Amino acid sequence: MGVLIDWISQPQTAGGILLVAMPGVGDVGKLAIDAVNIELDAEPVARIMHPSLPPLAKLDGDGLLQPPNILLSRVYVGDRPIFTLTGDAQPMTSEGQHEIALSLLEIFEGGEVIVLAGMATEADRKEIFCVTTTSSHRIELESMGVDVRRDEPKSGIIGMAALITAFGPMKSVRTCCTIATTLGNSADPVAAQLLLETIRNWWSLPLPIPIDATERLANKLQEIQTGKVDDYVSELSETPDSIYM
Repeated sequence: MGVLIDWISQPQTAGGILLVAMPGVGDVGKLAIDAVNIELDAEPVARIMHPSLPPLAKLDGDGLLQPPNILLSRVYVGDRPIFTLTGDAQPMTSEGQHEIALSLLEIFEGGEVIVLAGMATEADRKEIFCVTTTSSHRIELESMGVDVRRDEPKSGIIGMAALITAFGPMKSVRTCCTIATTLGNSADPVAAQLLLETIRNWWSLPLPIPIDATERLANKLQEIQTGKVDDYVSELSETPDSIYM
């Protein structure tokens, strides 16, 4: 069994814009996506399931048990549909991460995927920058005013953030990974808010995100966490200094 996509509705996704974030350093990207989903009343579009997701089924807002999944949703920024993708966990195997990344890119063929992530660094460094996969897309992003780096992150990227970004050209999708620096020891709503504001400016997406939205989500994460979640870096890569997002 590979990727199973349970479509709740089936809107036109090819050629669309997708914002992606999974749990990672400081939960920066996930906090940002969760804030977008809450504040813009996201409509669930599809549940993406795979055997390598942690076998934990959770109750939803209606008290119904849901299988482990990564949720694809749709929000509207004005009249413009924007899709979001996030979940409570990444697949626990490299094979699962590959399969989900490629399946996701196929859904958005001809479109654009912006991955949101965090990078652990010293406390006084507060930066947002971007990395991409092709020279042509890099030129396009730089013409929009995006800070596209050629020398960071020096140790590379691992996990779903890496694969979705790197595989984009193979599926005719423009992809980039937009990274916020963070101390990374705990959920970082300040970095998440800065990441959202920067994306709003760079991509001219008027996301109406209140300053306290990511703070509320960070507090919620702190309440439900019972311990450090394994990041599976040692199982997924032989380069332990790579950043995991």
